[in-house]
Amino acid sequence: MMDTLTLNVGGHLYTTSLSTLQRYPDSMLGAMFRGDFPTARDAQGNYFIDRDGPLFRYILNFLRTSKLTLP
Repeated sequence: MMDTLTLNVGGHLYTTSLSTLQRYPDSMLGAMFRGDFPTARDAQGNYFIDRDGPLFRYILNFLRTSKLTLP
């Protein structure tokens, strides 16, 4: 069973697996979802990250594939 969660990044919602966010343990996301970095939640209970929402998709795709693809 895959643990999924939803991130609200600058008002854009992204759903992904916990293992994807923990793929690089020394990253900010790795630290956040390991419990070493504070997390915030929005009114719906989604994890809130105050960053550029549309650009976050490139970070998430990198975490999924280990390949950086930019527009």
